[in-house]
Amino acid sequence: MEKIRIQFLSTSIAVMCMVFINPVKAQSPSSLSDILLQKNIITQREADSLAVHAQFEEKEKTQNKNFIIGMEFRPRLEYRNGYKQLPNDTTTPAYFGTQRCRLNFTYSQPKFKIHTSMQDIRVWGQYGLTSTSGSLNVYEAYAETFFTDKLLVKIGRQKVELDNGRIFSAANWSQAGRAHDGLNLIYKSNKLRSEVMNFFNQTSEKIFETNFAPTTFSNYKSLSVHYLHVKLHKYITLTTINAADGYQSKKSYRTMYVRGTSGGRLEFEKGKTYVTMSGYYQFGQLQSGQDIAAYYLQPEVRYKLKKLTARLGLEYMSGDDATHTSKFSKSFVPLYGVAWKFMGNMDYFTSFPNDVKNGGLINPYLFLIYEINKKLAIRADGHLFYLQNKVLDSKKNEIDPYLGFENDLSIKYKVNDYTTIDFGFLHMFAEQSMELLKGGSSNGVPFSSYLMITFKPELFNHKL
Repeated sequence: MEKIRIQFLSTSIAVMCMVFINPVKAQSPSSLSDILLQKNIITQREADSLAVHAQFEEKEKTQNKNFIIGMEFRPRLEYRNGYKQLPNDTTTPAYFGTQRCRLNFTYSQPKFKIHTSMQDIRVWGQYGLTSTSGSLNVYEAYAETFFTDKLLVKIGRQKVELDNGRIFSAANWSQAGRAHDGLNLIYKSNKLRSEVMNFFNQTSEKIFETNFAPTTFSNYKSLSVHYLHVKLHKYITLTTINAADGYQSKKSYRTMYVRGTSGGRLEFEKGKTYVTMSGYYQFGQLQSGQDIAAYYLQPEVRYKLKKLTARLGLEYMSGDDATHTSKFSKSFVPLYGVAWKFMGNMDYFTSFPNDVKNGGLINPYLFLIYEINKKLAIRADGHLFYLQNKVLDSKKNEIDPYLGFENDLSIKYKVNDYTTIDFGFLHMFAEQSMELLKGGSSNGVPFSSYLMITFKPELFNHKL
């Protein structure tokens, strides 16, 4: 009853202040209660209770308000002699430096957050010594607000990282990264997380129609995604992703072809053992209007023994049979995921289905990671590459499906909490079949190397 009475008195005082006490409306709650006490409108006990109540409300409003400024500076030196394309007798190695610099601004308070990330990306020397040009742009800019304790919406430009990154990834290895414009409705509880995303692209403002005609990039016109992650059991987790991306027809801007991708991942993890199976099916239509019926499978087993972690798995992407015509495209496209950490750091297979001439790909892999200590780890990734379906050469002869073997060796050293050094040496033993896909000559040994330093300090953190 005391609490109800205090709330009633607080409301009454607020009304009186607005209507009858205009000259003192700049006064603080404590000074107003003092005035009311002097006029014998309230008792001393009620004045004390109102003061405590006002202090509690003020504290609740100001607590957990944070303003954080973070930075990421990431220079990378690279030496390439066969990266993405086989070298030949006429090619010479390339070496250069790139860098990414991001400034991240985040303000948060209970049930609200706003985040902006500015970035500058450049090749060293790209703009000259006295150039006023630059590459400053917005990587992320979004706001989050909660409808309830479990339901929130994220609106604006945002990265999308789902599951293991194979279907949706922020493409962090790329200096530019990847982000989408739209909104994301998120529901999360202890055992379940559900996200419904809608993104839409338009090259400019319009008076009529929504003609989407990019001249410098190829992108979807609309994208809808549902992501579900749920803990089924103590050791079992289920993830599902259902996506529909629409592309405007090249012949008529009023026609949009939609491609659907549905599937997910089942995971079992107990102690040192981890087993997973992932699968996706694609249907609908391509931008050309052709129907698609393609699939993707990925089984993997991971085992950790003291400091050594071994991952044995396989990626299976369906492709088209060049010896038979079909009204359906059977070439699977891994949407907006990242290939760098799945199909070799040499990046021979990043653009599907072009990089495999629509033939699909089978990629058995073995990853070995050895943690020497908490700061230093070495890693060896081995990949075998096979065409999943038949591909023909210029003479209409079927080529050997075995493409080659890639081995990626890397070292990661964590200097401190905000500095990491990465070094990698990558090489491939390619077969003649690879020449048809990537050009160049398979006689040599393509290789590449990089040295990257990442500084990621927190510059400012203040509780308001």
